[in-house]
Amino acid sequence: MQVAKNYLYNAAYQLLNIIVPIITLPYLARVLGKEGVGIASWTNSLATYFLLIASLGIVTYGSREIAYVRNDKEARQKKFWEIQIIHFFAGIVAIVLYIVFIYGGGAINTRIRDNELFLWYQIWVVLSGILDISWYFIGLEDFKKTVLRNMFIKILMTVLIFTLVKTPQDVGPYILLLAISQVVGNLSMWFYLIGKFKLPRWSSLEFKKHWGPVFLMFLPTIATQIYLQLNKTMLPFITGATASSGIYDNADKIIKVCLALVTSVGMVMLPRMSAHFAAGEHEKMKKAIHSSMDFVSAIAIPLATGIAAVGPTAMLWFLGKSWGEVGTALVLLTPIIVFIGWSNVIGNQFLIPTKRLNEYTWSVTFGALVNILLNFFFIYFWAVEGAAVSTAISEFAVIAYQLVVTRNDMSIKTHFIGIWRYIVASAVMYVVVMLYVNTHNIGFLSTVIESAIGLVVYLLALFILRAPILKLSLTRALFR
Repeated sequence: MQVAKNYLYNAAYQLLNIIVPIITLPYLARVLGKEGVGIASWTNSLATYFLLIASLGIVTYGSREIAYVRNDKEARQKKFWEIQIIHFFAGIVAIVLYIVFIYGGGAINTRIRDNELFLWYQIWVVLSGILDISWYFIGLEDFKKTVLRNMFIKILMTVLIFTLVKTPQDVGPYILLLAISQVVGNLSMWFYLIGKFKLPRWSSLEFKKHWGPVFLMFLPTIATQIYLQLNKTMLPFITGATASSGIYDNADKIIKVCLALVTSVGMVMLPRMSAHFAAGEHEKMKKAIHSSMDFVSAIAIPLATGIAAVGPTAMLWFLGKSWGEVGTALVLLTPIIVFIGWSNVIGNQFLIPTKRLNEYTWSVTFGALVNILLNFFFIYFWAVEGAAVSTAISEFAVIAYQLVVTRNDMSIKTHFIGIWRYIVASAVMYVVVMLYVNTHNIGFLSTVIESAIGLVVYLLALFILRAPILKLSLTRALFR
């Protein structure tokens, strides 16, 4: 029941993550324009690399470690301080390196020098990493605090965007608004610990035992972020246009809206799977993973197919006709909704809880290497579209690697035994929706009707095909 409640809290937050971009993306696209959105996206992608150093992959590692000792208050507090002090020092190092990067990069690169002020604004993003203790509450399966905090910050940020961002010259205030909101949000979590936590005795803390696992967790985290951010970083350098980063970023944000629904299961299930592993309940883990894969497939495949059908025309009225390139990039990115959904299940619900960090690290490192190598060629010849294809291939490489290394633990065939039904149902949905798209005018009402038709057709097809997802309730399938 607790996991089901956590899923609902997380789903509510992910729903807000859907609503906010729907409200703000078209506004920002028109107010800031391609250049302004591109500057914000590009400078943020650069700052994110240093945020990774500040975070060290502690959100995943810390939540797992807290989950192991959540019933032992003394051990839990001790682990918190050990991990958070490491976190703090990593953050200081990250900020120093970021300052060196701004000065050094500006001296050797014109594009960095021209955007130096915006890069200074992004330093708040790096600072926010030091203050992030959401991992502690995730480990306790206390999603209510983190979700309510994040929802409040999201709503406040949305209001301030419409209040403060009015012209193309407001790129700086927009960047500051996003960055400082992260700081305020992370800082607010500390108030929940006042009066509940004692300051630690330094002599009692053990840091050494955490360094190895933290570093192993840091490698997949940075590898993952490299191929999530690298496209936005490389596009302006290779194409010579900062706006290209904004085009890709808008397509990427819309895909992430869909991913928010797909991957929310993995975040909620991580502490529970860690607890199952600690208790030696391996069969329960496998059954939950099979159910999760079926659930994710049932959602991710039609989402990807639906976005591919509706996306190109929807972008013309949603962002404006000048952003038509976003629609093409969107179609090319849709496969990652499925690939990331699957890798989130295998990686976050099996490899990480079972402490097989080496295999998890190698999977995302492999994906990052594929992405880097393909980017130089694909972006050079096909710009934004090339970056999208490169990302899709790299995400496929990640899940393929994970399936291979876990094949002796769980049958690959079992993961996908019912997937053909979701593929067939999605294909039927795509054909029906495209018939409507090709015979009607572009507009908001048309997109709503297309989406409604797609949903109805997909559900009817699932019913006719007797898909497994219809036989089990969400709570029974995932959280028993």
